[in-house]
Amino acid sequence: MTFLNTAFLFLLSAVSIPLIIHFLSKRRIRTVEFSSLKFLEQMQKSRMRWLRIKELILLALRMLVIALIVLAFARPTLRGFAGSSKAQSSAVVILDRSVSMDAEGETGSLFEEARRLAGKLIDSFDAGDQITLIASPGDGSPLIIGPTNPGERLKEKLAAIEIGYQAGKMGDALKAARDELSRSPNLNREIYLLSDMQSHDFAELPREVIESDAWKNTHIFLISPSPTGDDNVGITDILMPSQLLVPGENYEIESELVNSGRGRLENVLVGAVIDGERRAQTTVSLPPAQPTRTRFSLKVDTPGDHGGFIEIDHDSFEPDNRRYFSFHIPEKINLLAVSQANDPSGPVRVALDRAEAGQIAYSGIGLGQLLREDLSGYDVILLEDIAALDASRESAIARFVDSGKGLLLSLGRSSDVAYWQKFLTDLAGISVGPLTGRNNEYLAWDNFDYEHPIFSVYSPATADRSKVSIPELRMFFYHDLGGTDIIGSSSSGIDLLAESTAKPVLVFGSGFDLASNDLPAHSFFIPFLVRSVEYLATRELGGAVNGTIGQPSLWNLPENVISGLTLLSPSGATENLQPNPDGAGSSVMITEYGPPGIYRLLASDLAAESPRQISLLAFNIDKSESRPETISPDELSDRMGASVVSVSPDSDLKTTVLQARFGRELWKEFLLLALVFLIIESLLGRTSPPKIVEGK
Repeated sequence: MTFLNTAFLFLLSAVSIPLIIHFLSKRRIRTVEFSSLKFLEQMQKSRMRWLRIKELILLALRMLVIALIVLAFARPTLRGFAGSSKAQSSAVVILDRSVSMDAEGETGSLFEEARRLAGKLIDSFDAGDQITLIASPGDGSPLIIGPTNPGERLKEKLAAIEIGYQAGKMGDALKAARDELSRSPNLNREIYLLSDMQSHDFAELPREVIESDAWKNTHIFLISPSPTGDDNVGITDILMPSQLLVPGENYEIESELVNSGRGRLENVLVGAVIDGERRAQTTVSLPPAQPTRTRFSLKVDTPGDHGGFIEIDHDSFEPDNRRYFSFHIPEKINLLAVSQANDPSGPVRVALDRAEAGQIAYSGIGLGQLLREDLSGYDVILLEDIAALDASRESAIARFVDSGKGLLLSLGRSSDVAYWQKFLTDLAGISVGPLTGRNNEYLAWDNFDYEHPIFSVYSPATADRSKVSIPELRMFFYHDLGGTDIIGSSSSGIDLLAESTAKPVLVFGSGFDLASNDLPAHSFFIPFLVRSVEYLATRELGGAVNGTIGQPSLWNLPENVISGLTLLSPSGATENLQPNPDGAGSSVMITEYGPPGIYRLLASDLAAESPRQISLLAFNIDKSESRPETISPDELSDRMGASVVSVSPDSDLKTTVLQARFGRELWKEFLLLALVFLIIESLLGRTSPPKIVEGK
């Protein structure tokens, strides 16, 4: 233990005052005997002995009270485990700037309160101290300012820090703080963590942070401003079910909402906005801590890029009240039909190379011409009853599918079952059975998934009479499919139409010819092919253009762009991007740190005066930032293997700094102890009144 105000220690000499008074009051007394008192009983010797002991106890208590008061003014302090009162200090102030800090606090947002507290901490240090300011998360890594001396220049840099839009990563900030302090020659080392302490921010701490001796000789203090309300409702996700994206057809979108409060909320207004126009709204009831989904059925009449958002009313945490999405409706769908023959002229061409095919632009080639085609210009490839693919063509088709493009495959009587079983299993997780069937016999294809976008415009014959029914279809030769989503089968259990869950691949277990089935003879054949191609061309576009701020995302570009790519944020900021050509198309890796919203992806064109728009991309905050769970100082101490002391934001931060540097002051405890001894002295020193005995 040490004393911060040693000048008061000379007053300890005042302890002798009660002792001096005690000896001065002891005068010699001459004994004079009175005859009338001879017969009084002598006082018991034990009573006299107690009076002497009591007198000594009172003397000791009075001396102790004076000593405690003097020591309290000298500011007794328990020495910290590092440093001394005369040494310079190195401190790291970690400022949490994650999006969760935008919640409402007592005097503004939590971030604004934390930034003001950081300014007070800077003011509490001496001119010779070294301070490092770490703002986390930064754009990729924590923002580090310093080490530098405290003063107005550091406070100006602090004031320039704004709240970010990423999820918190306190592990990276703590590692950076440890590295900074390890390079400091000063003995006094402190870390001040200003954060709302969301649990997910501390979920994955680096190995360097949790090592047994990582925080030796370092004080760690937590200052956590608290939000004023717990009524937050957040839109945590937007889901776009598999569907056709064509002009004039309904487009369904689901939003997921979570009520983080303790009670059920009624009549929460939820609205859907597309291209700046409110298209739909509804009210929902939200139980606490339970995801609730709301579905909107929307319609867009024009092709092209579209962006929008789902939003709710104001609450205590604004950033999760709106969630953005984007999608693309192609103006035309470029289809490449590949057949075994060099001059394809079968039912597929008759069905699709016509005006009734709508958006589809048909091109037909033989398998031998495949490698001479620029596949990046197509949206869907249809392989019609191909026996097998050699290594080069197989690689080209696989790259095409991996780039996000669609593949429609019909397995007729010419297909090599062993080859397609291996290829489709590896590519799409679809298994292929042997060819089955014989002439003059048929299998009825009569079981369909009517909720699937391809068949949603149809209905069973006994169901909705307002919709067209699928005619009776007879299959003569076919393969039984499996291993993935089955959307068409026979009532006897033969699976005839399968879709990959991972990639835009659709497999028909028969050929598109009259020798394999009577499908081409029905009016159902053209819409079936058209809707299948439209579905494959737009399946990936509905949900693949929505990213999370601060997380890297790989975007498949709708066409081959090899240079001049720019990302334009909602705030007007631009960023140059470098595409990655892969043979079948292009992709680009984007890690965005700007505000949530709809971003425009632009490409420079030498023939045009201004960049042309490639796509709209939606970026949102990490949904984990809406979670209310926090980590306590004790839990953080256990994870880090270090003592983490919580400090109230309303406390005297200058005193906190001194305590961190020199230990904890005990003057309050000393004064309290002096008061206790003073009360004991007053009770012990009271003189009891004489007892009066009646009759005597």
